[in-house]
Amino acid sequence: MNMLITLIICVLVSFLFTLLAKKLRLSAVIGLIVGGVVLGYPVIKNIVLEPNTGLVLSLADIGLVALMFLAGLEISWREFCEEEKKAAVVSVFAAVTPFLLGFAAFMAMGFSFLTSLTIGISMSITAEATNASMLLELKKLKTRIGSLMMGAGIIDDVMGMALFVLVSYFFTKTFVTEEIVVLLGAILAFFIGISAHKVIGRKTQAISCLEKILLLFLVPFFFIGMGIHFSLQSISMNILLLIVVIAIAIAGKILGTLLTKPFTKLSLRQLYLVGWGMNSRGAVELAIAFTAFRVGLLDTNIYSSMVVMALVTTLVFPFFVKGIIRKYPDIME
Repeated sequence: MNMLITLIICVLVSFLFTLLAKKLRLSAVIGLIVGGVVLGYPVIKNIVLEPNTGLVLSLADIGLVALMFLAGLEISWREFCEEEKKAAVVSVFAAVTPFLLGFAAFMAMGFSFLTSLTIGISMSITAEATNASMLLELKKLKTRIGSLMMGAGIIDDVMGMALFVLVSYFFTKTFVTEEIVVLLGAILAFFIGISAHKVIGRKTQAISCLEKILLLFLVPFFFIGMGIHFSLQSISMNILLLIVVIAIAIAGKILGTLLTKPFTKLSLRQLYLVGWGMNSRGAVELAIAFTAFRVGLLDTNIYSSMVVMALVTTLVFPFFVKGIIRKYPDIME
């Protein structure tokens, strides 16, 4: 297919799936993931993307950097500082518990040390963009528990990215492979996004315009690149693996948060709520999984399971959080 037509179809399909997700009151990430998987499906890929797959994958790298910039743009250090000490405690337990559970489980199943380590890191991540969107919708972003969720998620993301870069270095023995350079660029973009939020402001006209351009023309290609490597067949043939990944990811976050009870004054009910709030995965987790697959740390089966895990956790966590808040209206204070 003609290169220009391929690019137009990619942008249009991603836009339509994003629009559908918003109509269903779901995170835009859900629409982008599904759109990427659809375009990456072998039959559709052969018709729409070939012979321009190489270009699409190159644009996926640029899309990753753009996505991480937007993820950083959602983060406010002021919100983090409001609950700094509690956020640090919660983030450590909510990151370490799924990390250890994932690492131990996959080591026990016979996977390599580095693969198990990478899976643990991916499970430790929390998606701030989806959390922020949900809390804004509920008008709970400025509450004590809302600030705690955001702050703990920030620490999770930073720790997870830093640890993954080190793991990648030990696997590749260099920081100059294409994948590591792209990931380092993405991390830099993440912190530039945080700085832009602080210095320029989140809702200025220039930032809003830049966000719309990136979301429409660059970010979709990251998810399309992700979809190209996704294998629906491997998922159908490894249902048990998928169940294990999702179960550890969800249980690890909730258990880790509940374990902070001796170190905080929060009730178990509040900690359970925070645990579900920490359960969404998104840009950072997908970035790590995508890069890990490309450098050879994850095979197709595990990579596809990690993508579905991000999709499932991002889909289900708002229903639990909103349900708890409706039942206990003052729980966020």
